[in-house]
Amino acid sequence: MSKLIIDYNQRKQPDFIGDIHGHYDALVQLFNKMGYTNNDGIYTHPERYPVFIGDYIDRGPKIFDTVDLVKKMQETGNAIALMGNHELNFLELNYKDKEANTFRSQAKRNQVKETDAAFLGKDLDSYLDWMAQLPIALESENFRAVHAQWEENAIEVLKNASLEKLDETGLRAAHADSNLYKSIEILLKGKELQLPEALHYVDHGSEPRTEARIKWWQARKRTFFGVDFASLPEHMVDKDISDFNHDYDFYYENQHIPVFFGHYWMDATKVKLMSSNSCCVDYSIAKDGILVAYRHTQSEKLSDDYFVTHQ
Repeated sequence: MSKLIIDYNQRKQPDFIGDIHGHYDALVQLFNKMGYTNNDGIYTHPERYPVFIGDYIDRGPKIFDTVDLVKKMQETGNAIALMGNHELNFLELNYKDKEANTFRSQAKRNQVKETDAAFLGKDLDSYLDWMAQLPIALESENFRAVHAQWEENAIEVLKNASLEKLDETGLRAAHADSNLYKSIEILLKGKELQLPEALHYVDHGSEPRTEARIKWWQARKRTFFGVDFASLPEHMVDKDISDFNHDYDFYYENQHIPVFFGHYWMDATKVKLMSSNSCCVDYSIAKDGILVAYRHTQSEKLSDDYFVTHQ
């Protein structure tokens, strides 16, 4: 099985921590609030174990400090750190294919300007190598965790792959297999629904949108409001999509075990479960939101009572 999917083998109960995006001080506040102790720069708890859900870089004021702390905790066995789409994007902006071109166009370099600045004068190669070995998904008998979307077919594709890590060699192998790379993108970025041309729209940032994110964690729905996460124009949210023959057929139904994820920039004023067995821990810290953790007890059902915020 690929090393990019790992098992949870800790005796301690997991604390799932959402997208940090360089907000180191908020992370420290969150650890203190949850009763963790600072031991020479590594935060530990006698009964709890942190699981970082990805997206450590970009946007925030202390990107290097954040990455350095998460890296040290993971490397010393005091945390699990999953890969986020921002880590994948950063790897693809720095690693090159066989033609010596970066996997991601340098036209996108402006998107990581804060991260580039944070690593000036640092041993970037060692941090890239660390990012490259981050697992993409975590599972146990009692729960699952992934940055953006748990999708059974994508998980199986990755399990059957021989990838050790997404370094330059790994990325070349992934890009050479379109099904494998598509699966990685689903897990780290989430599946999007291709919209009919007549329903293309412009988002709040004036960007044209031809696809819409799916609320994959909900039971199957028939309207745009049911399947789409993005902020669609009001006149579209109740449109019936049953005749559009989209290619998506996996929703996270109630019989699945609890799943934890980040990525979706949830409303910081409405911290709550997505469903009885799905929990998002991304509450937009990089957009004036809050850093959130969910303190899971594996023998108990999910509850809104187990969220903790940094403030």
